[in-house]
Amino acid sequence: MMCLRKPSDSDIRQYLRDRKEEPFLYKNVYGTRDYPNKLDYEQDPKYKQFDIDQIRIKLGTGQECFDKAVKALKEWKHFDLDWVEFCFKDIPILVGETVGILSKQMGFWILSFCRINYVYDGPQEDGTVKFGYSYGTLKEHVEKGEERFIIDWLREPDAPLDSGDVYFEMLSFSEPQHWMSQLGYPVARYFQNKFTLGSVNSMLKSVGSSNLVKDI
Repeated sequence: MMCLRKPSDSDIRQYLRDRKEEPFLYKNVYGTRDYPNKLDYEQDPKYKQFDIDQIRIKLGTGQECFDKAVKALKEWKHFDLDWVEFCFKDIPILVGETVGILSKQMGFWILSFCRINYVYDGPQEDGTVKFGYSYGTLKEHVEKGEERFIIDWLREPDAPLDSGDVYFEMLSFSEPQHWMSQLGYPVARYFQNKFTLGSVNSMLKSVGSSNLVKDI
């Protein structure tokens, strides 16, 4: 949804209520669970129409780092960017929750809607400990597709709590949905990369790291 004026909080909350039961309109819903790596998606024909983006960065080590990262994700810190507003931070990370993302791009206010479709919370079969979620785009998003945001603690079951690397990962598949993102495809890709870079640096700051990423 493109706006010349910034939408009010009350209008945005109404838009969120209106989209509570809106279906996903993209192919491969839950697809961000299919593979661990970008290359796997690029080799799968059912994802050939999508741009695949992935970044995975080390946040630190041990439970203290993991707990800080989980807290940051729950507080939507990965959206703490100077050109992006998350609507609203009282929304919990739960399956079925609809969220809004407001951004300022090229002089327009862009209001995009997504719904959380799955969540990770706790030990996994591979022995790692994960917290995170995926959301899928809804009708008036400028893109269509899905993105996952995962905190991954690679801790051995009997290892000390201060051991095990902690990573933050973002992976998405997407394609232009709005005519402006289709015509301005390079600009849309620029903002996708800008968002990814800002998000990972926000998470690094949240765990106290000064090793910020300069480029992706």
